Amino acid sequence: MITVHRHGRKIHFPDVPNATEVPYTYKDFQTGGWYEEPFLEHIRQAGRRGVYIDAGAHMGTATAWFAMLCPSSHVHAIEPVTRFADQIERVIEANQLAEQVTLHRVGVSGEPGTATNHLSPEHQTGFDPAGAPTARDETFAVTTLDKLIHDPVAVIKIDVEGMEDSVLKGASRILSTDRPTVYTEAWNRARLRDIQRVLKPFGYGPTGHVFNATPVYEFSTSPTAGASVHLAAHQLSNVTRRTLWKAAKRAGIR
Repeated sequence: MITVHRHGRKIHFPDVPNATEVPYTYKDFQTGGWYEEPFLEHIRQAGRRGVYIDAGAHMGTATAWFAMLCPSSHVHAIEPVTRFADQIERVIEANQLAEQVTLHRVGVSGEPGTATNHLSPEHQTGFDPAGAPTARDETFAVTTLDKLIHDPVAVIKIDVEGMEDSVLKGASRILSTDRPTVYTEAWNRARLRDIQRVLKPFGYGPTGHVFNATPVYEFSTSPTAGASVHLAAHQLSNVTRRTLWKAAKRAGIR
């Protein structure tokens, strides 16, 4: 069991059963950090009250932060991958969050159906044998945010492996009625343009805030004057170049 202290709260993250090593989103805990903490701290300081959605909740690090450190009335953790959803359940139980968090073991997209998710080897660290994580696929049911969530929404965080624009297409009622702040990952310029095309008709624009190694962009119905997603996309290119350079250096190529 990992116990982390933040803002006067003790937050527990149970060990993954039969884990061979620490999952990559938990490794920051070993040095007193928290995975993507500057991003999560920004959301906490924004202080939006209401329902929070964590779409692509993975190992529950953002879900626990939203439930225990933000002014959320309820958190909906959406995670279709069985081994990750199982861990989120353990996080909910360890922190007695059953009343504050609902776990949905489905995917979300623009329309109901089924989907198959390809999970990279990195996502298997801590589950597969040490030193030999392998990619895998899992097929699951898919619904839309509008069908799944019926309470007024204040914050949406989306990290769904390149399908962020599809998730937003299934949230037209939420976007038009509730006007939540949206935090969405975008791998590249094309993904970013697709996301902007979905959000713009609802009056959303970029605030200029960009977070994390794979950039997550903040969109609001009160965008910052002069903020540009094109500048953020340029930052993505720089981040990608730095990441590739470091990887090549470690491999002895440079």
